[in-house]
Amino acid sequence: MKDTFAATAISRTTRTECSAVELELADAEGRITTVRVTADIALSLAQTLKEFAESSSCFGATPTKMPKTFSVGTGQFDDVVLIRFEDDVPYALGADEAMELGEALIDQSESLQRRPLRALQ
Repeated sequence: MKDTFAATAISRTTRTECSAVELELADAEGRITTVRVTADIALSLAQTLKEFAESSSCFGATPTKMPKTFSVGTGQFDDVVLIRFEDDVPYALGADEAMELGEALIDQSESLQRRPLRALQ
């Protein structure tokens, strides 16, 4: 059985080739281990680590995400509607789900517009 390496610091990073990077990690006792990560794994790992950090209880309440950009399109090979926020991976919805989402967005937007303005206390 392998022991878990509890990294406490990144001691060095090196780009080994066009599609890989080596991360040298140190634990609390100064032991070092090196991990080689390809570009596609690095992209997935970056998203996973970002989500972990944002949801970690160490940081308290997580604010609501408010994307600056979005786009909507259709799949090239599948009959789906694609929704992408900023540069994230797009969400794929079937036609019925997309219609339901669109109607829900319109309903909520109209409800929000009818709300009285809030006064700051």
